[in-house]
Amino acid sequence: MKTWKKAMVVSLAACTLALPGLASAEEMSAKKFNYSGIEMMMKEGTELVPLRQIAESLGFKVTWNGEARSVTLMKMMMEDKGMMEDKTSKENMMEMGNTFVIQIDSKTIKVGMMDDMLMIAPTILNDMTYVPKELVDIYLVK
Repeated sequence: MKTWKKAMVVSLAACTLALPGLASAEEMSAKKFNYSGIEMMMKEGTELVPLRQIAESLGFKVTWNGEARSVTLMKMMMEDKGMMEDKTSKENMMEMGNTFVIQIDSKTIKVGMMDDMLMIAPTILNDMTYVPKELVDIYLVK
């Protein structure tokens, strides 16, 4: 009976000591964007960053729709390189890639086919779209 209790206490202590290590490993494996050299703006206490500059550096195709005042970001998946160049394959590539639609002055972001919310709406400053830094960290850096 005592051996079982000792084993339980030792196991519990080992798990307690191991958990902070697992969290640290997870944090270390999370990708981070290097914002050095990026001109940031402040709005309502939130850092805003230039969307096109960052998105293109991460491999996204950036498309501006002036009529809708929206920006579409699309990134193809690497596995798609071997697909044939017919129309069906191109459509499949678009569906498999990461696509985001960001509306100026709206807190809603379309992630694939789902809507999500931002804390601060994207805005235009000096003819450039600025988005909350959180948008880059949460959605674009993977």
